[in-house]
Amino acid sequence: MERAIVLVNLSPGSEEASISALKGMAGIKSVYQLYGLYDLLVMVEGADDQAVKTTIAEGLRSRPGVVSTITMKILS
Repeated sequence: MERAIVLVNLSPGSEEASISALKGMAGIKSVYQLYGLYDLLVMVEGADDQAVKTTIAEGLRSRPGVVSTITMKILS
């Protein structure tokens, strides 16, 4: 099982819709709203590295309202 943490910046006003959409998405294990430099912390999990990459690239980064992301792969 591969995992990653993704920090997300959103456009103003898109927080609630983004959180709702991400919580129902396959491969997204948890979504936390943050105060500070980033708007969301998203835990992504997949069977292999490619599944995690696909979830991030096609599911998370392509969402309306997502301005930028930083991905940190969990090693252990």
